[in-house]
Amino acid sequence: MKTLNKIAILWGIILVGIFAVLTYFGLQWKAKTGGYFDLENKLVSATKSYYEQGHAYPTGNNVVTITYNELKTNNIITDLSYNNDTCDGYVTVKNNGVIAYTGYIKCSNYTTKNYQ
Repeated sequence: MKTLNKIAILWGIILVGIFAVLTYFGLQWKAKTGGYFDLENKLVSATKSYYEQGHAYPTGNNVVTITYNELKTNNIITDLSYNNDTCDGYVTVKNNGVIAYTGYIKCSNYTTKNYQ
């Protein structure tokens, strides 16, 4: 019976250790990429402001792409950088019954998944 208790305690310690390590690495990843997610959101927010100025939303299966340079040229957004890492990007606008904005950025240290 004592052996069974020792094994249970050992497995408990192993599980807590695994959970702690995974949590640590998850928090490190979030801290590293959180600023880039904020940039994507900043780009999407700027695009929404740009569309409020009277641009036509896409219809059907059409997709409209608004680039960072277009937003910068129209003085909607001034800077797209994080920790001295200057980025470029774009936002796709789709109309599937609901207008959907998806931001994509490319930086030296980070690139959004499916960036083209």
